[in-house]
Amino acid sequence: MLQLLFSQLAYRDLRLHRHDRDHCSGPTGVAIEIPVLLGTDSVTAPPLGPPPHQSEPLTRQRPRPARPTHDGVSAQEGVSAHEPATISAGSPTGATDSDRHVFDRPLALGPARSRRRPVVCGIVVAALLVVLAVRFRGDAASRLSGVPAPRWHWLAACVCCTALFYVANGLSMRAASGLRVELRTVTGVQVAAAATNRIVPAGLGAIAVHLRFLEKRGMTRPAALAAIASIKAAGAVSHLVGIVIVAGTLSGSGIGEAVVSPVRSTLTGIGTGPVLVGCVVVCALVTGTIAHPRVRAMARPAARAFRTHMSVLAHSPGRTTVLLLSQAGTRLFQILALACTVWAFGASISMMSVATVYLVGSMVAGVAPTAGGVGALEPALAFGLAAAGGDAATMLAVVLVYRVISFWLPVLPGIVALAGLRRSGDL
Repeated sequence: MLQLLFSQLAYRDLRLHRHDRDHCSGPTGVAIEIPVLLGTDSVTAPPLGPPPHQSEPLTRQRPRPARPTHDGVSAQEGVSAHEPATISAGSPTGATDSDRHVFDRPLALGPARSRRRPVVCGIVVAALLVVLAVRFRGDAASRLSGVPAPRWHWLAACVCCTALFYVANGLSMRAASGLRVELRTVTGVQVAAAATNRIVPAGLGAIAVHLRFLEKRGMTRPAALAAIASIKAAGAVSHLVGIVIVAGTLSGSGIGEAVVSPVRSTLTGIGTGPVLVGCVVVCALVTGTIAHPRVRAMARPAARAFRTHMSVLAHSPGRTTVLLLSQAGTRLFQILALACTVWAFGASISMMSVATVYLVGSMVAGVAPTAGGVGALEPALAFGLAAAGGDAATMLAVVLVYRVISFWLPVLPGIVALAGLRRSGDL
């Protein structure tokens, strides 16, 4: 069907506009090389003079069969299949080659990808979800029957805080890189990075998107990595400062023990021996990787660029202040989003307790090797909020709604932003 479509788009007139040498014309400005789309063949257009005297329209002709030579070898076998086919402008016959157009051969679209595997995986996952829903439907209904309906204005406030979280991340990117980029663009980059971060663990998806964006903006790879590392360092500093601020709430409240209890119970279930063996293996792998000469040779330019970048930030108090405040703002907006969700379900938990639960819970869940701390942050937040004075079932619903709004809802706009950035050339 594609061949029929392209055959209808055949050139009706072989006259070409005159181009100069900057538009791929030959040394005399006569012949122009036209590459075939999605293929390796190319054809040379006829001279830029008056059109040849032809009364009948151009037609496609089949290639002539190869004539055997005296030694039994075809005359066309010695010609490589990857040699470019040319249209001879001065051919007196005007036969096959001169009447061929660039769409004479069908396009090589490549082998079609099989969709059987994604469909099978989707069916398996859907079947597991249906089985779990049927199995635990009664328990979930009995436990969530006493959960009050949320108040929608608080959920709208949670959505606004989530949006401001990405704006603050965009300000951090602009302050760390020193690039004069529109706030709308860097905010879109953060949303796109969040979408990729949902499927790649340890924040590697966001790092890849940020690195690509900064390189497209003209930064070298070591400088871009240094800017990303400075953002991570500023985030760690702001997180530790927040924990120091809420340290008074931790004493005697039981929030810290409740947040750490899922991790402690998991480690206890695994056993002390396997945990120690795993820690030793991880430490050995990290030490061996760092001590490897090739890794050290590759990391040396990045470390040098990071030191240079930090010295530049040290001599730019304005950029450093914006970077630290914006990273503190990301934590603040996440805490506000969680607090708005708690208040949407009518729970009376103080802002300081919510901040304590979030800061400690996110730090504990950061150890989990999952994308965005999925499976580790939810129980930590639920146990912490229940220890702060909330009902267990209600706090579970709070955490689920909060994660849907702040974690899963930005995936769709992130995909749209990623496609827009690719179209605009920013990624």
